[in-house]
Amino acid sequence: MLKPRVLMLGWEFPPEISGGLGIANYNLCKALAPQTQLTLVLPKADPAFQIPKVSILDLSSIKIEEVLEKEELEEFEKIIREKKIEFSFSPYPVNLIKKETVSEKTLPAQKKTPVKSIIQIHNRFASSELYGIDIIDKINYYTEIVLKVAADLSFDIIHVHDWMTCPAGMMLKKRYKKPLVLHIHSLNYDRIGPDSMDWIYEIEKKALRRADLIIPVSQYTGKIIHEFYKIPNKKIFPVYNGIEKVKRYRSEKNFPERLILFLGRITMQKGPEYFLEAASRIIQTMDNVRFAVAGAGDKLQEIIESGAYAELRDKIHFTGFLKRQEVQYLLSIADVFCMPSVSEPFGLTALEAAQFGVPVVLSRRSGAAEVLNGALKADFWDTEKMAELILDLLTDKKLYRRCVAQGFRDIKKLRWSDSAKKIGALYSKLMK
Repeated sequence: MLKPRVLMLGWEFPPEISGGLGIANYNLCKALAPQTQLTLVLPKADPAFQIPKVSILDLSSIKIEEVLEKEELEEFEKIIREKKIEFSFSPYPVNLIKKETVSEKTLPAQKKTPVKSIIQIHNRFASSELYGIDIIDKINYYTEIVLKVAADLSFDIIHVHDWMTCPAGMMLKKRYKKPLVLHIHSLNYDRIGPDSMDWIYEIEKKALRRADLIIPVSQYTGKIIHEFYKIPNKKIFPVYNGIEKVKRYRSEKNFPERLILFLGRITMQKGPEYFLEAASRIIQTMDNVRFAVAGAGDKLQEIIESGAYAELRDKIHFTGFLKRQEVQYLLSIADVFCMPSVSEPFGLTALEAAQFGVPVVLSRRSGAAEVLNGALKADFWDTEKMAELILDLLTDKKLYRRCVAQGFRDIKKLRWSDSAKKIGALYSKLMK
């Protein structure tokens, strides 16, 4: 049987990583390469992260005037001159804040900028971050160029990751009549909650309805797609992420206390305030502890100003954003890992902790809760129970060793090669 020709549209990719999306995309492509003819289109690509047998198209290196005709260039110039509402946007936002609306009438008179200058300014991915206040322009730009480069490609299946690439995927499906696979790593529901139905939600809903097949990263996310977005279960096929093998190690701490670690973005979705509440309960029983909050996000200032932080001031450390090697060092000295997420599609950090031999306490509302049998689980809001589970691990050596050993067994079952085989079977289903 011929290998399916897959046109995959990605957004994050190493080293441009804001969360688990880029890591998952990279490892999935490596695992899919032997069984597909895979072309991956990215806003930006680094030569250091090429994958054998995968053709990677780097849009930041493409000169737009080379793929658009003169009339199209003029139309594109018009599009990017149109005034837009700009938003303060992070990859997994708590909210989208209207920043400013500009109209032609409010602008001072100015000479028309030549098309080539406009194109140069709006080569969105050459040097800027992938998100930011011009995210709408970036997605429009990505969609426009993807449609052009796709004209010279041969493909049987379109595979897109999350909402940023959905507009391009939907337009390719309409133009070329090819099946669309939508891979969901995170939803607006997770980032903002069930009450927010903004423009990102509308993009997600439209794409979920038009997709021929949907791959959520957990049963938990599949249930949200069915119940909240009203998508039939017959289109939903959950496939768990794998975990990349690393050489685990343990390091000596330069302090005597036990270390309890929170690792993730400091946003509503990740529940950092529940971590602090649990920590406040723990120190009422045990003094020989410290807490580390590793990550950055828009709730950081609010957390620091909270009453729970005031109670923990000499017991808690905020590290800010950490590079991968720094994360691994923290895992090598941690005694317990806590993930109290409000809504977590998967939770790669919990698997990384288990891989380093750190017992895990996590929220029931997570994909990781489905695959980590050795983890102790609680409702994210039940900080009393979460504190109790952490204290149990710190005081019961037998429980501690049992959770660590089961964690090692759990992660052995989560291989990217298995994820790729399941996705390959779904490709075959679409091509029948």
